[in-house]
Amino acid sequence: MEDTVESSPALKAFGLLEAIAAMDHAPTLAELTEVANLPKPTLHRWLTMLEGAELLRRLPDGRRYELAARSTALAFAILSNNPGSIRRHQILQGVVRELGESCNLTLLQGGEVMYLDRVEASLPLRVAFQKGSRVPVHCSASGKLFLALMPRGRRERLLVSLPLDKHTANTLTDPAALDAELQQIKRQGYALDDEEFLTGLFCIAVPIFDRAGRDCMAALALQAPVVRLWRENAPDRLPVLRNAASALAATLI
Repeated sequence: MEDTVESSPALKAFGLLEAIAAMDHAPTLAELTEVANLPKPTLHRWLTMLEGAELLRRLPDGRRYELAARSTALAFAILSNNPGSIRRHQILQGVVRELGESCNLTLLQGGEVMYLDRVEASLPLRVAFQKGSRVPVHCSASGKLFLALMPRGRRERLLVSLPLDKHTANTLTDPAALDAELQQIKRQGYALDDEEFLTGLFCIAVPIFDRAGRDCMAALALQAPVVRLWRENAPDRLPVLRNAASALAATLI
């Protein structure tokens, strides 16, 4: 860890959370010992403290650690209230003006997708979600996008822990069918929700990547009733959505 992290217990704890958040899988104690450059007993003490504070949680195997809901809720609150939030909202407003449909900016939080921000269209037949709303990861366009773009090992661990509940007749609940869909999403670079979460609602989502263009930090999604947006015409919106996603990335980095 950096020298500044070693200056106080609070910064040590923060540095450990930061190290875990930066990893693309749930690390073991041995992996964290190497990354954190701390003696194993000391590291174990810090992990126990963070787990007791509900900032970390151990996976069912008892060996691996990941951020708990309290950590992700803190990250959500920071993103929602930092100076970039105004600019992000303006970008979403621009998408709605240009495409005429509601759009939202989402983050992955555990096994759910959380709306960091949303702008509603003025057209009739719309579905009103709120900032902070959560939707299942396996049957939402943003959620499937996050699943498709994360490392396979992490995806498999996440899906094993989730109930693939059926919300509509179109919801994919068979793991093999979902995996095939995720492979297609990874190849094409966008995801669709074809009435998989709510009957009558169609959604298309594109990724928002980090500075390296590798990790999907967030997603931008357009939602509309199936009478206005469907599988054949949804890709026509991709140029606008991808331009907006690039602009949004600059507010998140």
